[in-house]
Amino acid sequence: MDESRLLGGVRRALVMVVAVFGVAVLSAGAASADGPVQLKSRLGDVCLDAPSGSWFAPLVINPCNGTDFQRWNLTGDGQIESVAFPTECVNVPGDGIWARLQPCINWISQKWAIQPNGLVTSDLGGCLAVLGGPGPGTWVSTRWCSPGAPDQQWDSVP
Repeated sequence: MDESRLLGGVRRALVMVVAVFGVAVLSAGAASADGPVQLKSRLGDVCLDAPSGSWFAPLVINPCNGTDFQRWNLTGDGQIESVAFPTECVNVPGDGIWARLQPCINWISQKWAIQPNGLVTSDLGGCLAVLGGPGPGTWVSTRWCSPGAPDQQWDSVP
């Protein structure tokens, strides 16, 4: 077999592998929920709440009440979008800075993954955490992930 035929075969095989791998990666994608959910803290019957749609107003926990202020769309691209304030997403620009709503523009500070163990991990690093006890109005931020810490564990409740 001559060298050009061999290289042509290798190229075709490589193109096939890349195509199959690309389809697998694209079809894996990020999971999204079937509809809006509440993010309920494992500290008690308190949920992530956006009491104000104002920029830089902190997101807090409040007793779960099912209102749109506590309901979130988990988008296929990893954003957590407010139902009460469409096109506004959970944003935490750095560790220890309070969570807030900002326009959904796919910033890395708006990318989240809900893990099976209840952690909500940020693409910036860290996990969504309640900054104190389960009292109403307590601010939410990110902290270094600690899988056993109830202040960092959340359940998606339809």
